[in-house]
Amino acid sequence: MSKQVQNWQRFWKFMMIYFYAFIVPATVLMAIFREDLPFELLILAVALPFIKRNHLNFVRKKHASN
Repeated sequence: MSKQVQNWQRFWKFMMIYFYAFIVPATVLMAIFREDLPFELLILAVALPFIKRNHLNFVRKKHASN
């Protein structure tokens, strides 16, 4: 595995932890107090693992051909 792929994996691990541990709970608490649910965040929460997988596959393909 190339250094570039490892760096991207580290980046995505940090982003997943940051997003699901801080952003989602904070938004849920704000939604409870405001009684308004942000649908964009729900879409992003569902799509983020797919975005990560597709991006890492793209990086792997790119660096496999080099």
